[in-house]
Amino acid sequence: MILELDRQSHMPLYEQIAAQVRQLIRRGAIKVGDRLPPNRALAERLGVNRSTVVTAYDELLADGLIASRVGSGTYVVAAPASPPGDNAVAADSSAALTPLHWETALPELRHEEWLANSEAARRKDCVLFTHALPATELFPLDEFRRSVERVLRREGRSLLQLGASSGYEPLQQYLLQQMALAGVRAEAGEILLTSGCQQALDLLRQTLLQPGDEVVIENPTYPGALSLFCQPQYKFIGVPVGTRGLDLDALEDALRRRRPKLIYVVPTFHNPTGVTMDLASRRRLIELAAQYRVPIVEDEIYRDLRYGGASLPSLKALDRYGVVIYLNSFSKVGFPGLRVGWVVAPRLLIEHLHALRQRSDLHGNLLAQAAMADFARHGLLQKHLQRCSRHYAQRRDAMFAALRQYFQIGASWTEPEGGMAVWLRLPERVNSIELLTQAQQQGVYFTPGPRFYAGGAQANTLRLSFTTATPAQIETGVKTLGKLVEKLMAANAPARASQSAAPRKALV
Repeated sequence: MILELDRQSHMPLYEQIAAQVRQLIRRGAIKVGDRLPPNRALAERLGVNRSTVVTAYDELLADGLIASRVGSGTYVVAAPASPPGDNAVAADSSAALTPLHWETALPELRHEEWLANSEAARRKDCVLFTHALPATELFPLDEFRRSVERVLRREGRSLLQLGASSGYEPLQQYLLQQMALAGVRAEAGEILLTSGCQQALDLLRQTLLQPGDEVVIENPTYPGALSLFCQPQYKFIGVPVGTRGLDLDALEDALRRRRPKLIYVVPTFHNPTGVTMDLASRRRLIELAAQYRVPIVEDEIYRDLRYGGASLPSLKALDRYGVVIYLNSFSKVGFPGLRVGWVVAPRLLIEHLHALRQRSDLHGNLLAQAAMADFARHGLLQKHLQRCSRHYAQRRDAMFAALRQYFQIGASWTEPEGGMAVWLRLPERVNSIELLTQAQQQGVYFTPGPRFYAGGAQANTLRLSFTTATPAQIETGVKTLGKLVEKLMAANAPARASQSAAPRKALV
């Protein structure tokens, strides 16, 4: 079995292995009943970690293409469906028509990280560190129900009819007032309500980018941004994220050599690392964008989830040149199911986004927007945010304590002052995807680090979200992960001196 790996590709090595083996089976080069090389032997042949091959075989096992037999090896047990055109069509015109096979007519489906593990989310015995979402048990249902009832009584008929595609005007006014208090000066024509930040990003992509354009993204970054900007028609420039946020020296070098059309950043409680860009870095980023005339898309969705430390002004509040496009949403501080977000930008850009949004879905959920406006105007949103922040701070601190206790294996992690997640870096010989495979068997779920990278993924990284688990669940889950990491280190360890037992933190 001959495989060739492209180490410069954005596709992880384990996916390359799985894809090539899948193709060899489809072509008949490997037949049903053939034995695959042992994972250790294949790893040595390819010059990769054994865990990389294990993960690739796990992918094929999940597809039903291979099976492992204890004491015997791994064998091919089925062939993947052939794409259209691979099989000869019968010459007999009387042959019966067959149903369309959608699995071959459509490209491979790849769920985004916030949709993953939906079955596990419904189980009561699982510990979920996967989703950066608010805790549903903290939703103030009675208060929000009263907001819905008030707006229905007051203006229900108009809210249930087609309305302005720019969104519910009283909510726009409320948001402009709140942003003014935070130093962001904007007028009514400079805001557009959207169905969350993801739609805002998509509208900006369609408006500002043409095929062949380049986009600067943080590496790692929010998977929803990867799904939009790392498409074949665009070129992405991945800039590393360090302890102070985006690596501005690397960014300046990229701006000097390339001509990107957009810079996408999450400067406050960055997803996935939790790092917050300091004030000096924020000012320098704006100066660089102004110098090279590249707009910045600032995603501030985690901004209000601060549990300690001093709040920093947003990039938009610091912007003197009109280069910053501001995005935010109620999905983290309120209710993600409502899909209510907003974008603040120069009037001309808002007009283009408005027209594109109108062609796409006419307008958003006016009832949801009106209910959020009422909920906020009555002070209930601030009350809910304060309650959530107390709980999230306790859960974050519980995770810090558990990591210090159970990760005595040379791992490092960030300790953010807010947000919803902690970023871990494990010893190099531990693959987070292999760890996830074993952790799921014990009812613990998290998001592997490679899902956040556009290229050069670090396989030993992972994100642990703490907002949807109780402190007791957090301790149980982290303890389980710590034991599994120790086992993987022992299984993959070469003959070398043991690593220091002292845990470390704040290494991004």
